[in-house]
Amino acid sequence: MREDISIPMSTPLIFDSESLVFSAAAELFGSAVQEFVGQKGSCVVVVAGGRSTSEVLLITFDRHIDWEKVHFVMADERCVPQMHPDRNDGLLKRIIESANLQNAPTVHSIDAELSTSEGLSNFESLLGKIGSPDIALVGIADDGHLASLFPNSKSLSALQNAVFVDDSPKPPKHRISCSMAYLTRATYRIALQTGHNKRDIFVRLQQGERLPLALFSPTHWFMDYAAAH
Repeated sequence: MREDISIPMSTPLIFDSESLVFSAAAELFGSAVQEFVGQKGSCVVVVAGGRSTSEVLLITFDRHIDWEKVHFVMADERCVPQMHPDRNDGLLKRIIESANLQNAPTVHSIDAELSTSEGLSNFESLLGKIGSPDIALVGIADDGHLASLFPNSKSLSALQNAVFVDDSPKPPKHRISCSMAYLTRATYRIALQTGHNKRDIFVRLQQGERLPLALFSPTHWFMDYAAAH
């Protein structure tokens, strides 16, 4: 069963269970990827780390899509060494490997292991070359942040493509992230919000609080019943 609830920022699609959220989001995501590959011969996907996005990708990788024409750009990265277990790019690469795709997509990592200035400069240059994303796929954390853009952070108002985050309330403190300005240029902006610990976010949004999710202004917002009631 699916239920629609309207609030000023957009209309979330609410499903009975987390698994139904992931399946529905994967169906939309896969169709969007195919749309761009068919129309322009390639697709740029900005993807945030986390379990929700991972589940959607695992389902979507079963679809017959020319993944070789898809470019995944990390939405954010923790400033830790390469191969560190907390790296978002490592998780994405493991998911792709487990899918045993005949033609794998390209993963564009963030050089967050370098000095702050060098890592940020390299990422800004990369995003400039890639151009605007076609799809942004993000999960919403229990404190309302997405990518590494946290509520009330000074990084939310950045106009450049990439930002250095030095005020993360969750460790590690230092991160490099796509800016909200860059994320909102995506044609499809897909947000995933599941679990009873996310209920407070929905209430705060209904009360008009400008959380990162509201600034992201998803074109498609998937929730489960636990997150909405």
